[in-house]
Amino acid sequence: MAKSKEKAERAVKELGERMCGYIPNTLNHIKEHSPELAVLIKEMDQVMVNDGALDRKTKRLIALACVAVRMCEDCVYPQARVARNYGATKEEIIEALQVAVLTGGVPTWSVAKKGITKLFDEWDGKV
Repeated sequence: MAKSKEKAERAVKELGERMCGYIPNTLNHIKEHSPELAVLIKEMDQVMVNDGALDRKTKRLIALACVAVRMCEDCVYPQARVARNYGATKEEIIEALQVAVLTGGVPTWSVAKKGITKLFDEWDGKV
């Protein structure tokens, strides 16, 4: 079990480095309670942190729209924050959410508003 926790610790640290120093609370919780899953997420996350046919900023904007449509309120802020860390502008973040609303309906915006407000307040130095 200790070895599993050590691997998870390294995996989450590496993910944080890939996301420009940000580690979502959910990922820390997974590391604590399901270390094997944290390691698996790090391996699967390769597609999100490396540029390919799509750059990593675009991938995070897509992920932001996806989590909003999936109605995951706790997921909006982390995806938007990492998108920002990868160079997304406020306008790009809002446009990704506009796409989410068009595909998932207006409740998508309701799910996203708290996370986006938190990010934009941080961005503007209000927090």
